Amino acid sequence: MQSVSGTSSVYSNPYIQRKNNNKSSNMISFASQKQDSSEKVSNKKLIGWAVGIGALLLTVGAAVVTRGRAIQKQKLLAQIPNDLQVRFESLKNLKGKDFVDKAYAEMVDYMGLKGIAPEKIIKDGTDGIMSVQGGYSMIDNTISYTPGFFEKLDRVKQLNLLSHELTHCRQYTNMLRTEGITVEKYVESIVDSMIKNSIKSPLDNPGFTNQYKNAVKKGTEKEFLARVKESWSKDLTAKVQESYKDVLKMPKIKADSPEGKKAYEYLKANSEYETLDAFGFGSDAYKNNPLETEAYAFGDKIEAYFNKFCEAYKIID
Repeated sequence: MQSVSGTSSVYSNPYIQRKNNNKSSNMISFASQKQDSSEKVSNKKLIGWAVGIGALLLTVGAAVVTRGRAIQKQKLLAQIPNDLQVRFESLKNLKGKDFVDKAYAEMVDYMGLKGIAPEKIIKDGTDGIMSVQGGYSMIDNTISYTPGFFEKLDRVKQLNLLSHELTHCRQYTNMLRTEGITVEKYVESIVDSMIKNSIKSPLDNPGFTNQYKNAVKKGTEKEFLARVKESWSKDLTAKVQESYKDVLKMPKIKADSPEGKKAYEYLKANSEYETLDAFGFGSDAYKNNPLETEAYAFGDKIEAYFNKFCEAYKIID
């Protein structure tokens, strides 16, 4: 039995051997397939987790960015007076003439100039060689600009200039409303300035220049200037009285009040006022005149506020 058994172990059935070998082989193949399948499932899970984590990070990142922008927006808006914020909101979606008209109306109201400032902006004249021209007329109580103001400037700069000229409107109307400053004194300060500028810039008034030169040659300069002053004052007094008839009916500003004292400073500054040259540039005397320093400061302040507002809302012209 042992011999047979031993023989049997030596001479095993080839078919059974092959069958056993195939089974073993099949088992190995199956295990390999199972492992590959498991790896694929694991890879899919990893990819899924990665996508999920990526999406989560993007969501969190977007939320952080959004939150950061919201905080930045609030910081910017907090630097703007609430009253101006409301007014800027009404301008947010306007451009061109619609923006200018609405911005002007809002600034007139903000500055307390209703019934005092001109009703609207006038488009007049031609642009200067180097710049847009325009300004406030202290004789006619008007604000006018050349076409470039409406067509070339962005909204921020338009708002700056509107605020600048409305400051001049407030300065000059306060002069006329202050006790002790008569229309005659007001006009005298304008005429003094006109004569100084006519002498300084001969090309601005050729008729005056020729007569003035002749008077200087004859030694009658003082007499000539006195006649000019009297003539110009007479003409301008009637115009000022008509242009400011509603302002002249308003309650007077006390001469010893802060506004009144300021008005007397304006009156002196106006008699010394130097105009811009033909290219639209101003001398140091122009830039340092109290009337201009105040107007530039206010215009720049309003521009800075509106810039912050535009930055807060990502508004780009």
